[in-house]
Amino acid sequence: MKSIKKYKEVFILGIAGSGMSSIAKYLNQRGAIVRGYDQRSSYVTNLLENDGVMSTQDMGHEKYNEDVLYVISSAIKIEETFLKDYESKENVMTRPTFLNLLSKEVEIIGITGSHGKTSTTALIAHIFHYNNINVSYIYGGVSRFGNIGGHFGDENLPLVLETDEAFNTFENIEIENLLVTNIDNDHLDYFGSFTNLIKAFTQVINKVKQTVVINLDDPNLKKINNGNLITYGEHQEADIKIIEPNIIYYKKNNHTVNSVLLGKHYLSNIAGAIALCTMYELSITEIIEAISKFSGVKRRLEYIGNYKDVKFYDDYGHHPTEMKATISALKNNTPGKLFVIFQPHRFTRTRDNFEQLQESLGDADFAVVTDIYSAGEEPIPGISSKNFKGKNIKYIKSLRSVPIYIKDNIASGDNVLTLGAGDITLLGPQILKYLND
Repeated sequence: MKSIKKYKEVFILGIAGSGMSSIAKYLNQRGAIVRGYDQRSSYVTNLLENDGVMSTQDMGHEKYNEDVLYVISSAIKIEETFLKDYESKENVMTRPTFLNLLSKEVEIIGITGSHGKTSTTALIAHIFHYNNINVSYIYGGVSRFGNIGGHFGDENLPLVLETDEAFNTFENIEIENLLVTNIDNDHLDYFGSFTNLIKAFTQVINKVKQTVVINLDDPNLKKINNGNLITYGEHQEADIKIIEPNIIYYKKNNHTVNSVLLGKHYLSNIAGAIALCTMYELSITEIIEAISKFSGVKRRLEYIGNYKDVKFYDDYGHHPTEMKATISALKNNTPGKLFVIFQPHRFTRTRDNFEQLQESLGDADFAVVTDIYSAGEEPIPGISSKNFKGKNIKYIKSLRSVPIYIKDNIASGDNVLTLGAGDITLLGPQILKYLND
């Protein structure tokens, strides 16, 4: 296999995906000519084009070239592309294979976990850069300033990498130091069981070259027996201890953390970032100052606007644990009633987590559930958003009908949260436009 560095041109299939756009930007900054394909133009493809990365919505004219590196998203079926006869070629690879090869070329600081890894990776990258340490980074998100989560920095410094568990992407990545936020029952359609998921995480943790930072509040991580651990959390024995609402206990001193990020789960992510960054000769003072300047990642409890003192937020959460944490953060830190508009993500996830999803929605004052976003899955008989029940839960099939419902039911001081991993992210701005017209 040629070194990735030897490829001067790269073509990415599924380039607008959260895990692919960041790779595109990283490689572009590294000096490669990067192009790609996605089904439609979008906010992300526009951002990429601003950086000189062009994309197409038609692969009909593309032809295989042995001098081009092809990286394929898991959302793309290779047999339906111009590469269908070239799958075995060394320059045609999936995202996991690409990241595995990349990890053989650069030192990796990995951040993984079922929840919080994108925000935590972005925060860690920000802490380094705020302190003039020009690390590279790749994470699956866009900053609130409109920057895609990819950057090529100083070649002699590590790459801060979001190492996700979906499709066992993290299995073969060589990691110097690793932060693990938590382990929860997600992606079971791939792993088959929670036991298999735990096993996958454990294997990755046990292969880390130096130090593993773990959240000691997570019952599944408490069982991890790795020789070189740094721990954080509310747990009494944690090396870096969380004292709510915004205190971190570190080296026998309390440190106040000021952050725009709301909620207990974000304080946990912050503690994990502190634990990792102190390993790289950054002082607690330098780290905490950087945290105070971090604005967050788009679609992570993102404030998107207001109408007559009704505030609108958008969040990517689609797993019950994420949803519960996000709803709790808003309920505990904002006045007024909370309206949640939720779009379930995938039929399999809805089936496997139905009761927990319904319970999470019960924490809101009012919840609207729209039809399931399939993400390419075939419908499963009997699995439908119509099944969600509760005195505060209302099923509305069409997203176009939601703005009318919101207008008729909100009052000054209320909060509206759009929640889910599909195209529901478009709904918040649409509601605001409808209300202001």
